[in-house]
Amino acid sequence: MYLAPVIDTADNSATNGFITVIGAGGTGCALLPLVAAMSVPAITVVDGDTVEAKNLVRQLLYTTDDVGRAKVVAAVERLRAMRHAVRWTAEHRFVDAHNIEGLLAGSAVVADCTDDLAARGLIERTCRSLRIPLVSGAVHGHQVQVITWHGLAQQGRGHGFFHGRTSEEQLACDMREVPAAVTTITASLMALRITDLLRGGDGLAGVMDLVDCTHGRWLRLLGPEAGEFMDTPIDRDHHA
Repeated sequence: MYLAPVIDTADNSATNGFITVIGAGGTGCALLPLVAAMSVPAITVVDGDTVEAKNLVRQLLYTTDDVGRAKVVAAVERLRAMRHAVRWTAEHRFVDAHNIEGLLAGSAVVADCTDDLAARGLIERTCRSLRIPLVSGAVHGHQVQVITWHGLAQQGRGHGFFHGRTSEEQLACDMREVPAAVTTITASLMALRITDLLRGGDGLAGVMDLVDCTHGRWLRLLGPEAGEFMDTPIDRDHHA
């Protein structure tokens, strides 16, 4: 098993819908070109932040000329040059309880690349309410976490799949000294799940992949209902 899968950019059968990507930081910058290659007609990018020089090492869509600019504006400008046939929408705002439903409504798939646990919870609850598949990717140090919520066939319990108390260090993704290779792995795993969802699959709904990039370890955790939506047998010894 390899960590940075190649996405088949020549497949034109993916979708007729549009994708919303929330977060245009390290993971979002790595994911957006992969999503643009999926032959989707429209992509919306949501982020209220601006480009900072200290983050350029892992936010590879931006250059020093973009410092101080809205991330979504700079990202869409560069992505439109790559994929001019895609209808790009830049939403320079952070998601909150007042705007999120309007931002997500009608999406074929939502990709969560945010680094804030409160925002992640809000995004998950809204996707559950709107019945939109959600692919979520997070980075903590050199560790990667990717999970799909609310696959097309799934009626899951969202964050209730994995019980436990949230620690202070989990309230935000640890982006200190995170190399671009780690966010690229995260984005590649997310892109594979998004591609599967767009083709009518379940996108591994309810299945969490944890990757320790430092030691090359991969752990798959299964929510209590995940096995009902998988085509292949699962290892119940790794059941969450």
